[in-house]
Amino acid sequence: MSWTVIAIALLLMVVLIGLWHRRQVRRDLRRTHDVDESSHFVEQLGAALGDGLVITGAQAVHYANPAAATMLRTADLADIGRILLTAVGEGESTATTVTVRLQRPDGTPFNASVSSRPVVHAGLPCRLFVIHDLSELERGRDALAASNAELQAMAGRLFSLQEDERRSISRDLHDDIGQAITAMKLAAGAARDEEDQTRRHEDIDQIIELADSTVVKLRNLSMLLRPPQLDALGLEAALRWQANMLFRSTPVELLLNVDTLAQRPGNEVEQACFRIAQEGLTNALRHARASQVSLLLRDGRNGELLLQVVDDGEGFDPSAPRGLGMIVMRERAQSAGGSLQIETAPGEGTCINLRLPYTTPAR
Repeated sequence: MSWTVIAIALLLMVVLIGLWHRRQVRRDLRRTHDVDESSHFVEQLGAALGDGLVITGAQAVHYANPAAATMLRTADLADIGRILLTAVGEGESTATTVTVRLQRPDGTPFNASVSSRPVVHAGLPCRLFVIHDLSELERGRDALAASNAELQAMAGRLFSLQEDERRSISRDLHDDIGQAITAMKLAAGAARDEEDQTRRHEDIDQIIELADSTVVKLRNLSMLLRPPQLDALGLEAALRWQANMLFRSTPVELLLNVDTLAQRPGNEVEQACFRIAQEGLTNALRHARASQVSLLLRDGRNGELLLQVVDDGEGFDPSAPRGLGMIVMRERAQSAGGSLQIETAPGEGTCINLRLPYTTPAR
């Protein structure tokens, strides 16, 4: 074989080796580019998630999104790895979801649902963890349980109050109204058989007096069930009348600012507004030890009416167990499609803010 042939063969070999090497370099560059693109996509996805996203390798944590750092209260990847390792362990070779109690570096624990699965990240076998904080769910569950217990207690208390009210009305009808009617009947019988005209006139006068007092008692009983001012004159006049009736024999100063509303509210809204104002004013007189109480009624900006009852009394702790009156007021407001907010603190007085639509929303 001549040197020329050997030289050509060597040259071809060098060219082939160069082409192969260039192909390998391009493949490595493409693989590196794909890995970088994949990592960038994971980081973009993690930044948009509300749940914690953590990727761990054999020896270290490769990535933790901002939600995980916020949830675990640390951005240190080593700390995040220790928290997961302590609670979940190394993880299995399959996808799993467990509920665990995670311990933050500051010592505060919280319950979380942790899902994990094997993935490939940056060309390496890794494990992906998704952490969902259960604290909000647990707070909602606890609040719902407390609300259910409160409603059950309120239902029992309301039933008891209804029975007490019925017994009271029955007793008033029997003792006062019934006895008055019986007395009128006896006086009428005596007047019919009385021959002395003077005594007959006395019996008739007694009947008239008993009839007048009976009418007053019946009117008072009727007002307990539904104030006639609501039907006859509307909410504004009923509120003025009720407030003046409550405060007429007390040293507490009453400030009335009852505007004429743009339109008359529906029956249920009127009833709810009147009863809430009645309860608020009564509470201010009985419990607040206030020197001044103000009642405000006006139009709101969004087609609603606003009621406000403010006193300068003792106030109370809003986080303490609430009395039945407060619960009933809130339930009345919600049943009429409105909302009730109570602002108070010990020694700071109390402000009751009620917002109601003019008509009750269709159910």
